[in-house]
Amino acid sequence: MTMKDQPNILRIMSDSLSPHFLGAYGDPVRAMPNLDALAASGVVFENAYCNSPLCAPSRASMLTGRYVSQIGALDNANSFSDELPTIGHVLGAAGYETVIAGKMHMLGCDQHHGFDKRLALEADYTNGYDPAYFQIAYEWEQPSGGNPCGADWMGPSYVYSKKWDHYPRHYDADETIHRAAVDYLRRKTQDSPPFFCCASYHAPHNPFWIPDRFRDRFRGKDLPLPGVPEGIDTCHGPMDKWLNDFHYVPQHVEAMMTQENLQWLFETFYGVLADLDDRIGELLALLKARGIDDNTVVIFASDHGDMMGYRGMLQKRYLYDRSARVALFFSSPDGRQQGARIAAPVSLIDLLPTLGELAGAPIPDDLPGASLAPSVADGTEPEDRAVFCEYHGEGVHAPCFMARKDDLKYIHVHGHEERLYNLADDPEEYVNLAGEKSYAPTMARLKDAVLREFDPEAITRSALRSQRCRQFILRCAKERARRFNPEDDRIRPDRIF
Repeated sequence: MTMKDQPNILRIMSDSLSPHFLGAYGDPVRAMPNLDALAASGVVFENAYCNSPLCAPSRASMLTGRYVSQIGALDNANSFSDELPTIGHVLGAAGYETVIAGKMHMLGCDQHHGFDKRLALEADYTNGYDPAYFQIAYEWEQPSGGNPCGADWMGPSYVYSKKWDHYPRHYDADETIHRAAVDYLRRKTQDSPPFFCCASYHAPHNPFWIPDRFRDRFRGKDLPLPGVPEGIDTCHGPMDKWLNDFHYVPQHVEAMMTQENLQWLFETFYGVLADLDDRIGELLALLKARGIDDNTVVIFASDHGDMMGYRGMLQKRYLYDRSARVALFFSSPDGRQQGARIAAPVSLIDLLPTLGELAGAPIPDDLPGASLAPSVADGTEPEDRAVFCEYHGEGVHAPCFMARKDDLKYIHVHGHEERLYNLADDPEEYVNLAGEKSYAPTMARLKDAVLREFDPEAITRSALRSQRCRQFILRCAKERARRFNPEDDRIRPDRIF
């Protein structure tokens, strides 16, 4: 079976899904058989990372193939310039129809960024410029005090209450997204021009709710519930403490970590995954029914993970693997690399050059990522290099960086702390090796790699300037609403999510 020179590309994307919850990465529950089968049919990247563990920055980085500090997309209230080339521009120039169905969390007036179509845009978080989002752009110079938009989607949403007995907002949005993706693919034939379609779902993003028929599949089962190792709170550094405060962990960790609550949380979470897997199965069956499966590359990736109670933490933003590591695999219809697994670290900024090479498209010559197309084609390990993740968004008070090379992970919180973990021996990152003399040369090399790639002082100046400007605009919007339209709800925090 031979593909055409320009295969169709279906990119399936989830939100807040750590690879730890997929059978393809060793999860014993195997809640996603369709996705596991897709992974087994292609090339699995075992150590893939997002470039910033938060929705909007991760997606902006992935779309542009650039680090968030390069493009100014530092938090969930930052847009990025419409002058930056994206996957949409690159594949469009090669003759592809480019489509996003669902969530891409683009901020600002440009909701296309080079893509031909945005389907189910009403199910995304944004549909244009809205100063209400600037409430997230809290200032680093202010003390930690929780999320300025309110607590509900942080700690409280990980603790059972009747409030979560019926919360179908994400489920309904995903149904809209799914129908749009299905309708789009249903119109494709073997003679259609090549397409790139990104079907991007909210699942399994919190708050956690799913119809009972999905949760019932896991009710009462032995699930891999997290524990909190004794003394782990003494290992929390500044970044951990900042984000724990932002996520309301101190107020809710005791209730979250009870056996009863964790059982509810994980039954529901796995139910959300089962629903997502059914949708993915329908997309894959549709490719076959339309006769285009033999000329379509299918890619699955998540935008970041979720701590889900591990280390007693929740949400994303952390640089630990359960937050920053992502699922990533490619399935090509020729099946040449069925079952291949790539151990070398890679990241989502590699997607733009990879897709460009797969499509035979020109790409910008100044991208920091590397094409993974050779690995997809023949299963070879990519070049030996460090991959980077950075977080400078809401909840922290200084630039934060991660470098992963081989089995070692280095974390640098500028002006505050350094950490080093050996992931082969310590996959949950409990033992900080930063003070070990035997690791000092390696740690120095990884620090040097971070500081060659990034300028923490310049990032600090840029972040603070952006935060101050957006806070000023928000104050202006509130004052205008107070003076001229007191009933205007556009600047209410509960509208943002």
